[in-house]
Amino acid sequence: MKKTFLSIAFPFVIIMAFVTADLTGTWKGTVSYQGTPLDLTYKLKAEGSVLTGTVTSPYGEIPLTDGKISGDDFSYKIDIGGGPRESKGKYYGDSIVITSAVTGLSNTFKRVPE
Repeated sequence: MKKTFLSIAFPFVIIMAFVTADLTGTWKGTVSYQGTPLDLTYKLKAEGSVLTGTVTSPYGEIPLTDGKISGDDFSYKIDIGGGPRESKGKYYGDSIVITSAVTGLSNTFKRVPE
C-alpha cells in the first residue's frame, strides 16, 4: 500500500515543483511616487519561466526586460532613466505584490478582466 501511494504521489510532486505562477493578464494598482498617487497598469505574459510585458502610467508605457518566474516569485528590469533596475514580486492568485526598484516600496496590484 505504501509503495503504491508513493508511486502515485511522486509524479504529482515533481509536476507541482515545475508549475509557475499564472501571471498572464492585466494588473492595476496605485503607487505613491514622491508623495503623489500614480495609477499603474501592468500587462504581463508568462511563458514557462520567462516573463514579458509592459507597465503603463499617465506618463506612458515602458517595456519590462529580463523577466523571470520561479514558482510564485518573479522579477524583471525596468529602465525609467539611469539604466535598468530590478523589481521583484510575488504572485498571490488574484493579486501580485511588487517591490519597486525605483521607490523601494511594496505595492499590491489586482488582476482585472481583459
